[in-house]
Amino acid sequence: MKKLALALGALAALLYPVPAVMLDYPYFHTVGFLVLIYAMLGVGWNIIGGWAGQFDFGPQVFFATGAYVAAILAINLGVNAWIGMLAGIVFSVLVCAVVTYPITRLRGHYFAIATVAIWMIVQPIGATWEFINGSRGLFIPVTPTPNVWLAVATLQFPGRSKALAFYYVALALGALVLWGAFLVERSKLGYYFRAIRDDQEGAESLGIDSRVYKVVARCCTAAVFALDGVLYSYWALTVLPEGVLDINWSVLPIMAAVVGGIGRLWGGVLGAIILIPISQIMSTTLGSGPLAGRGIDLIVYGLIIVVIAAWRPRGLLSLPWARWFGRTRRAAAPAARVAAPPQG
Repeated sequence: MKKLALALGALAALLYPVPAVMLDYPYFHTVGFLVLIYAMLGVGWNIIGGWAGQFDFGPQVFFATGAYVAAILAINLGVNAWIGMLAGIVFSVLVCAVVTYPITRLRGHYFAIATVAIWMIVQPIGATWEFINGSRGLFIPVTPTPNVWLAVATLQFPGRSKALAFYYVALALGALVLWGAFLVERSKLGYYFRAIRDDQEGAESLGIDSRVYKVVARCCTAAVFALDGVLYSYWALTVLPEGVLDINWSVLPIMAAVVGGIGRLWGGVLGAIILIPISQIMSTTLGSGPLAGRGIDLIVYGLIIVVIAAWRPRGLLSLPWARWFGRTRRAAAPAARVAAPPQG
């Protein structure tokens, strides 16, 4: 059943843009791209928040770090987008290790407050540091691309094909992030993370260095956020401090992971699939026209999240899906035997 669900999900993701292409309505490609961005962020945040049990409210710092590194390399040295992405990930992981180790002595809400404090420190740096152009931000140069392969190699797609192309790039990177998270979950790292989450003293008594593995968990999260930061910056072609350091880059992935099922591999994906389209629908209907500026879209969106969280506090993946589908298969099997003609 899991393999069938995975195959159907992959097929749906691959075919999702087709109706929009036929109707010439690329807006849905952008919505799909945002869903994939937040799904990756939700999966990445789940490593530190769900498996390691450390609530991190400042991972957008690494989203911004990756974006700035790739943009600076592209502007000043003409570095390729994919090489810039790799450089952004490596640099973000190094920064994460340096700033995270000192706060790993903290637990619970103290650790969470420390991550918020780091984000608050970085905000004025991003807005005033002249090396990264301060509040004016950075603008990634656009290079004409004569063919599709060069466009993929530079992450610069022409005209109306841009939204569709970035959707499929995000889909490929999302599959890579999921595969990496799956490997972490099944490895010793995943078991160590969950051991620290469930009983830190017990884990330490078994020789697990909780401080080191908290750093490793947050570095994994930082790598995913940096990757998404580079991808988003090439999509927007700008890196502005108020954009890449926006609080939504941490709040929405956390909400996606919680709504889908915190501590579960697919929780962030399911949460993003539900929350991001609802957010877009609310903003385009209740957030525009005569209702614009009244915040009704945010009120309704918040109420929907509250209802989901109250109804299923452990996430939608905690629903008895296997039992339901198992019951359906068991009910279908006798019916098939009754309907089958006698042999011989």
